[in-house]
Parts: sequence; structure tokens; C-alpha cells
Amino acid sequence: MKPAICIEMLYPGLSPGEKIRRIARHGFRHMEFWGHGDKDIADVMAACADTGSAIVNFSGNRAGDLIDPATHGIVLGEIRESVSIARRLGTGTLMVLSNELGDQGRVVRHFEERTQEEKRAALVDGLRKLMKEVPPGMRIVLEPLNTVLDHVGNFLSSTEEAAAIVKEVGDGRLGILCDFYHTAMMGEDPVATATRFAGLIGHVHVADYPGRHEPGTGKGPWKDTLRALREGGYEGFVGFEFSPAGDSDTALESIGTLWKDAAKERRAT
Repeated sequence: MKPAICIEMLYPGLSPGEKIRRIARHGFRHMEFWGHGDKDIADVMAACADTGSAIVNFSGNRAGDLIDPATHGIVLGEIRESVSIARRLGTGTLMVLSNELGDQGRVVRHFEERTQEEKRAALVDGLRKLMKEVPPGMRIVLEPLNTVLDHVGNFLSSTEEAAAIVKEVGDGRLGILCDFYHTAMMGEDPVATATRFAGLIGHVHVADYPGRHEPGTGKGPWKDTLRALREGGYEGFVGFEFSPAGDSDTALESIGTLWKDAAKERRAT
């Protein structure tokens, strides 16, 4: 496993390129972000080149709903554009959601007139269409979100349901984005979730809970969770996607310490 840092909520007011440079000073060389539409990709590429960093994950679409057949065309158009950007950046993973999110993560459309079965069928169909747009060697990860606080009305909120959908789609390039902040907010135990689903997880996000701050500010059993992922055979990136409780530098230092301590524990065993 390797650590990655999501640049979005760090160093408010700085450009993406400058965020990458600041994060790289802490020894991290793998980064991710949300949408590419508000990024100067040339600036991002320059910052990565200057620091020896790489963008390993970003959002495949920011518009359209996979649970709505009427907007599948929008989703596919966004995926095509994201694949093009990913090729420029050398990014191997794109993340997708069941619903479009608006300002502050608000679910734009709830589709309350449709049954859960109808929404699920549309999601499976949309993912199958989407995977046809993804080139060999690139991965798509489907992320469940918590509906108790941050994303009320989002269709997909369960790791178990995400796993069932990934299996039903049946494409080896599709996995789960397991965001342990969201899963914990939904009442799922991080260690148990990591143990049960490690084989289907394609990318990991970590933020402590409650609060969505850096690890060590809440209840998360992060060393045990990392151990469970490793023992389950997960070899991908662990993306730290969080809002710093204080300043960004201090938060990144704490993540560096956690990662080093986990590595020492691994060597000791």
C-alpha cells in the first residue's frame, strides 16, 4: 500500500499546483483531487514534474446520475473527457458516484418517484455502459457516501450494496472506493469492513470521524484498519481525504507519523 493525499481541503486559497508543492515537502508523492474542471491541468502537470509527484485518482464525472437512465449520456460524456485528462496525467483510477452532487456535497436529485430497485438497475446498466469507455489498465471505483449527514438522499450508502453491484457488473476493472469516513458514519466498523471487502476495494479514503479531520482527531482505529487491508491483500493507494482540524502542515505531519508507525508495526510482524 502507498499513501496518497487529496489536495482539495488542504491549504485553502492556494492553487492546485502550489498545494501539490506544499504537500510534496512533507514527503508525499502521490496526490488526488475531485473534479478536473476547476483545475489548470498544465499547472498540475508542472507541479508534479517539479516535485516528482503523480495524480493517482480523481472524479470521473461531476454531472449526471448513474441511477437515472436519462442522464447516462451526460455521465458517459464526462467519463470520456476524464479519461483523456487521466491519460495526460498518467492517472490510473477514476471515481464515480450514484448521484450528482452540488454545492457542499448536496445531492442534486433524489428521484423519490422511483423505487430502489429501479435506481439500482439503472446504476448497474450505467456502469456497464461506462466501463466500455474505459481503456485497458484504467480502473473505475464506485463510492458509497453517508446519508446521515453529508449527502442526504444519495442512493448508494452501503459497502455491502456496492460490493454486490460491482460483482453484478462483472468487470475486473471496477472496484469499490471504500471511504472509511463515510462507512463509519453509516455505522460500519472500519476493521470489519476492511477485512470483509479488501478483495473488492480498488481505492481507499481515510478521514477520522466524526468531523472528517485527519486521523487521530476522532474515533477511527486506523492502524488496525490498515493492518486489516494489508492482510486482506489490498495493495493499492490509501488516500487521505480530509479537512484539517488546524493547519494543513500539522495535519500532514500527523499522517506521516501514522504511516511510519504502521510500517514499523508491519516490519515487526
